[in-house]
Amino acid sequence: MLRTPLIAALVLALAVALPEARAQSNDAKAEKERAAREAKIRAEARSYRCVAKDGKKYYGSTRPAQCMDVMTEALSAQGMVIGRIEAPLTAEQRAAREADAEKNAAAEQARREAEYAAKMQARRDQALLQTYTSERDIESMRQRAIADNRAATAQIEVRIAALKKRQDALNKEAAAVQAGKKPSDTFEQDVKAVAYDLQLQERLLESRKREAEAINARYDEEKRKYHQLTQGTQKK
Repeated sequence: MLRTPLIAALVLALAVALPEARAQSNDAKAEKERAAREAKIRAEARSYRCVAKDGKKYYGSTRPAQCMDVMTEALSAQGMVIGRIEAPLTAEQRAAREADAEKNAAAEQARREAEYAAKMQARRDQALLQTYTSERDIESMRQRAIADNRAATAQIEVRIAALKKRQDALNKEAAAVQAGKKPSDTFEQDVKAVAYDLQLQERLLESRKREAEAINARYDEEKRKYHQLTQGTQKK
């Protein structure tokens, strides 16, 4: 079972990349096989003939120049056709073949992505049904998560309040310094540290607020999905 989003992402990346690589491999294999077939035909041929583009027939113990860009028949010593050498592809034909290969690779990739997504969804659905026994369980888990979030938020708010109090004291010290009082040895360092810590805690507070929204969204979705899955089971 996939245990981390990173592993899942890697598996999906492989599922996406493999069809294209396989299509390229198949093209190379087909080309290699064609070359091997033609090499065998040439080794056994005793003569060649073709109908050239000018409509005339040409023969030769070697492949005639007029036959180089058309399909050529290879003949045995008895004049029997033992094989055919394909005409080279035109630029348009190569482009069409490449377009077909890309289209097929894209279709295969889409199929694999859909298959992978279906498998992952099935695993998530199974995990959901194994985690909860009722919608009440989902609500219970939601409340625990929200309570933990609120407790963490409250701690941050306490730290922010303390930092603001410390900042007020430093502001008063700054006013006294402007009036001629000598600042403490760590005054400037304290001002910077408090400002930095306060900014950090305020960011954490915003993060906790977003987390609360995410918690509710998550359990709303899990509750919706659980209801859908269990209702489907009951209907069956």
